[in-house]
Amino acid sequence: MSGLRTAEIPAAATRTRRCAECAGRLSRYNKENRCGACLRSRPATAPESLRVPARVWDVPEVQFALAERDFGRLCTLVRTLGNLRQDDMVTLTGLSQSFMSMLETGTRRLTNIDRIVGLLAGLNVPVELTGLVLRPQADPQTGHFRSPGRVPPSPVARAMASVGHGAVAGLPCPDGTR
Repeated sequence: MSGLRTAEIPAAATRTRRCAECAGRLSRYNKENRCGACLRSRPATAPESLRVPARVWDVPEVQFALAERDFGRLCTLVRTLGNLRQDDMVTLTGLSQSFMSMLETGTRRLTNIDRIVGLLAGLNVPVELTGLVLRPQADPQTGHFRSPGRVPPSPVARAMASVGHGAVAGLPCPDGTR
């Protein structure tokens, strides 16, 4: 049998590589200097060339998806109208690829306010379409961004509630009934 045996492999070849951030052991298939967990935990920095075109926000279907808080439909529309790949959307928003796929197919819904704010900020949705309440707000003392709080009902839901369809929108009707 030709070739090197385990005992004959030079020490440099058997040295395990470590993650630069957490010092965890890196897979031999990992070409990065950080492990997958550390790479995912870092905020995604999108390249300057990776942006949602401004024309996307003028499409009525996109505006309706935003008004209805249908984030799966919004992501699908933004991706197709903006000629982006799902991987590009993941880079922009910080969501995982599997979650983005489930969101777009309707298998999962986006309900966590922090994730909603991250999605809208990552896509750089104009404030006119989201309102200031869905924008990350910096804490004046620490400078860190914090969640804006409860998501208000959409304009469509408010309109339905004002005409007496509160039970459908999940809001009380003007007369106090549901």
